[in-house]
Amino acid sequence: MASGLSASWPRRKEREPPPVANPSAPCYRARLVQPGVTKEFSTLPQTILEDLTVGETPDIAEALARRGSHARAHQLLRSALQTVPSRLDIRVRRGIVANPTVRTNVLLDLMGALKSFQKSAFVSDGLATWMKLLPFMEDVRFMQTAARHENLLPIPNWHWNLQTALWAVQQVAKVPGDFMELGVFRGHTTLFLADYLEFQDIPRTWWLYDTFEGIPEDQLDPNWRDNNARAYEGTFSFEEVQARFAAYPNIKVIKGRVPEVLQAGELPEQIAFLHMDLNNSTAEIAALDLVFDRIPSGGVILFDDYCWEVSRAQHDAEKAWFAQRGLHILPLPTGQGVFVKP
Repeated sequence: MASGLSASWPRRKEREPPPVANPSAPCYRARLVQPGVTKEFSTLPQTILEDLTVGETPDIAEALARRGSHARAHQLLRSALQTVPSRLDIRVRRGIVANPTVRTNVLLDLMGALKSFQKSAFVSDGLATWMKLLPFMEDVRFMQTAARHENLLPIPNWHWNLQTALWAVQQVAKVPGDFMELGVFRGHTTLFLADYLEFQDIPRTWWLYDTFEGIPEDQLDPNWRDNNARAYEGTFSFEEVQARFAAYPNIKVIKGRVPEVLQAGELPEQIAFLHMDLNNSTAEIAALDLVFDRIPSGGVILFDDYCWEVSRAQHDAEKAWFAQRGLHILPLPTGQGVFVKP
């Protein structure tokens, strides 16, 4: 039986003041494997410099990344952060090269364009912010938890999206009901939230549903066939995700196709928080038809794909579904959409 969250969340660690950055401080030492290196970083040979300084690290690492040496670039930037953890520009670049994609160089270009805003610039896939506060950077627990699970998602610097998801589950602290995620992939979002909240100690159940085989062929929206094949087919498994949540006795990992698995009756009586991430309009609309009445006033639905360009079909179908009921989803620049039930 679902019950309300405890009003007190897990205690946060006190934030320690970061050390003052020293641009000339040595941050990485390695043998010079090829002499004659110049400052022409775009044509940098395959080499690592001895006595590399913090001030030189971002340009050297970027040159390596642009050559495809992402692991080496990541090693340099990670070493630099051990010396100056307060350097946001180094932290953002580390996140970009840690999860390389076909758009890695574009993200590095954006960081270069925002160089004069290096104290506030934050770049992720599809989102760049500057001159804005970064609340998650001030939360040591958040940053540590995000770093612990970043390898589960092939998208760099997902912090703004995780910040939204964390807000959503904290928002429903006093709303009755369980949590639900439709579309789990490797479990990244739920694992981050469960770890951050110490969910094993919270008197709720979290229900996770996925085919664990990608989007069914008859549910594919336009423009999703290639994405489905590349990202989801054969890249993860039910057993893998089930093992990932073994430490949480109150998290259920359920293999099945939506809406059929919900129609079979395996779902909570009340839902305080719903994370919708099925990547197709057919299944998501069918799910809304089945579970919306189980969400009490104050409950939150977080749509993972609502404002992504590739997910136009989901956006249009869900916008129309809510409009028919006189309701609206808030579109977010993260690509998400959020709805709080009146």
